Amino acid sequence: MEKYLVQRIIDGESHAELMTKAALINYIDMDDCHGEDYKVFDMSEFGKVKELEYVGWQPHCLIELKDANGNVVVSGYGTDH
Repeated sequence: MEKYLVQRIIDGESHAELMTKAALINYIDMDDCHGEDYKVFDMSEFGKVKELEYVGWQPHCLIELKDANGNVVVSGYGTDH
């Protein structure tokens, strides 16, 4: 099962939340609205945690996150809002 840990800074305090792929895509899609500092970690493989990085704006609202090796780990589409 795909699980992603999102660590966020809200009002100077650290918060952590486990998200599904759909929830993570939605969170990043709405980043321009909340503007929080965050880090994303892939926890899909038992006993392993990999930090992921948002690739940046992609055509057609494509959202991608890659691992340290440059492999796209998460991919999905956001909304045009």
